[in-house]
Amino acid sequence: MTNLNLASEFPALEREDWRALVEASLKGRPFETLRKATADGIVIEPVYAAGHEAPALPAAPSRNTPDAWTLVQRADMPDVSSANTQMLDDLVNGATGISLVTPGSISAGASGVAITDSRSLQRFFDGVELDLIDLRLDGGRNGRDLALLILDEYKRRRLDLSRCRLTLGLDPLGAFAHGGKVTERDELSRRFGDMFNLAGDADHAGPVAQADTRVYHGAGCSEAQELGFALATSVEYLRMLEAGGIAPADAAARISMLVTADADQFVSIAKIRAARLLWARLLEVSELAPAPLTLHVETAARMMSRRDPHVNLLRGTTASFAAGIGGADSVTVLPFTHAMGLPDSFARRMARNIQSLLLEESRVGRVRDATAGSGHVEALTHDLARAGWGIFQAIEAQGGMMAALGNGKVHSLIDKVRVARNLDIARRKTPLTGVSEFPNLHEAPGKVLDMSVPADWSMAGTGLKSGMETCEPLQQHRLSEGFEALRDASDIHLKETGARPRIFLAELGKPADFTLRATWMSNLLASGGIDVVTGSPEEFSASKLDIACVCSSDAAYEDGALIAVQTLVQQGARRIMLAGKPGQLEDQLTAAGVQQFVHAGQNVLTLLDDISRLARGEAS
Repeated sequence: MTNLNLASEFPALEREDWRALVEASLKGRPFETLRKATADGIVIEPVYAAGHEAPALPAAPSRNTPDAWTLVQRADMPDVSSANTQMLDDLVNGATGISLVTPGSISAGASGVAITDSRSLQRFFDGVELDLIDLRLDGGRNGRDLALLILDEYKRRRLDLSRCRLTLGLDPLGAFAHGGKVTERDELSRRFGDMFNLAGDADHAGPVAQADTRVYHGAGCSEAQELGFALATSVEYLRMLEAGGIAPADAAARISMLVTADADQFVSIAKIRAARLLWARLLEVSELAPAPLTLHVETAARMMSRRDPHVNLLRGTTASFAAGIGGADSVTVLPFTHAMGLPDSFARRMARNIQSLLLEESRVGRVRDATAGSGHVEALTHDLARAGWGIFQAIEAQGGMMAALGNGKVHSLIDKVRVARNLDIARRKTPLTGVSEFPNLHEAPGKVLDMSVPADWSMAGTGLKSGMETCEPLQQHRLSEGFEALRDASDIHLKETGARPRIFLAELGKPADFTLRATWMSNLLASGGIDVVTGSPEEFSASKLDIACVCSSDAAYEDGALIAVQTLVQQGARRIMLAGKPGQLEDQLTAAGVQQFVHAGQNVLTLLDDISRLARGEAS
């Protein structure tokens, strides 16, 4: 068969040729409108040259198989027996690792396995072959006590810990940021060093300390901040361990990181790749021998929504794909009802199967560092690494991560990013599918389990007997909370009165005139829990409502907007709005009675709250 070279049939195009074609298609809009920036101000271009010359990423620890990461499922059901049953189901049906979450930890929320002592721990692990699975502890402020119980359990079973995959996950600084208190530094260093020695005496060879960034991500940090905080935390642990008698060369090999992945696929891929670059650079400047970084990834809690929760399945799929492609050693997918409460077995099965599909059917893990050479990903990886190193240096200038938490530097860095992001969400510049865009006002509520941690729960341990360091706890937020609060108020009104807050959409002209804006306005109102009644301006009084919004095209506004507004005023409308920007008609319409022009780019959260309160009969 003749070897066809189809590319030779087409003229070669240079970057300038491509740009000329693009600028022609923009019809007068500047080329710069195709660029966008991350929360760290990193500009993402519309096109990149190939990135084949980028340096290779540092090596990762050997995975269980040549082509897979560890599929980790959370164990967080408060009842120990129920948690054991669910864990066995997870392990039989595809999971190869377990994250043991106890109450009060960073990711527990109102849940967590209520383990109190060695006996309850044994019930939890009944039927589980600990030497055949990956186990990661998520104990938060109880991390040390939980680690001691776990080490005793491995010893009781006479397991060779040097051959077991156990991450103790001690992260006192994460617990400090989450709860606002931590043992004072000298005592913490001593305890940290003792824990390393105890683990070593038990032949444990896996990670002991963990730089966990979930608490910072949940508080609203950017990608570079998350990387910088992880690096600063790792350095703080190296210093603490050295003060506790552990040489940095020995400690570095036993520090892991846990970072997040969210629905921004390429940024998440680049962030995970950048973490390895930063770790390698840290060891280099510390004059320590290269050591692979154990990198765990969990899908982000802040991207999860309570409304239209099935969309979280798509978010989880995108995030887990990014985590695997980016080079995670283990991936945990939060169940799609995580934001609503304790997930049931179906939600957990979906979380598990998202990864099983990627691993078993899509074979995503077959290629190591699959995005290497992509100009976009390589550039973004190195830009994030540089920005993350800058954040790390800023934290170091404050005296390290512990000091930066205590003096509020970490909080101020995060607050600046969160405020800007929240404004973009409120303006719908950053859309949230199923929440701020395409909401379903009549969706059926999701299902979660009714199971809580006993009020008197505590874990048997040594307790804290020394002085304490304090800081302002980092509050955890989800992106959709502002819109969900409006929907909650609507639900309460529906329950009390039998109807949701409603306004009248006064449709002006023919369907071809008003359909586009009426549909846009209906969706915007639904995102705030507000229902609509539609009709012509003359039908307003029959609706028995107080608020009206005129909807039509710009051309129809020129011909009939003033008359429509006057009609609504005559029929007793208390609040009149108009969808769109009327241009030269604005002053006339305002004088006629229009109090609000609704258009893209506004802070719709403020607008919707005002409309909802008025529609519910509250003062506005």
